[in-house]
Amino acid sequence: MNLDKLISFEQLLERQLRDPEFRAEWERLAPARAVANSLIGYRLDHGLTQTALGRLLGMSQPAIARLEAGDHLPTLPTLLKLSDILGLEILVTMTPPGQDRNGSVQEELFQARVKEQVTTPRGTSLTIAIR
Repeated sequence: MNLDKLISFEQLLERQLRDPEFRAEWERLAPARAVANSLIGYRLDHGLTQTALGRLLGMSQPAIARLEAGDHLPTLPTLLKLSDILGLEILVTMTPPGQDRNGSVQEELFQARVKEQVTTPRGTSLTIAIR
């Protein structure tokens, strides 16, 4: 394998985001990626397996694996459970086109450990932050 021809994840993503169908799915799954990254980080920080995290949350290991895959949007009850049991603060903001965010919300988003942000084709900004 020629290592000189390898491209970074960012370069690959930039190429793929040019495809409107890929971009739409990437944007749709932004909340799922934020939750997935947060759960994986929590497990690593606390030395937990998916099974152990599932026991803590009252969920099965396959349910944890699905959340960590980032392929499905978590439900509001699931987000509430993650916040309640793991102590995660979950911030979701949606800002219509042409409107700036409140300064205090901007600061909270800046401090978040995990963030996903997308802007829809019509200009609406969706930000999910977990800290």
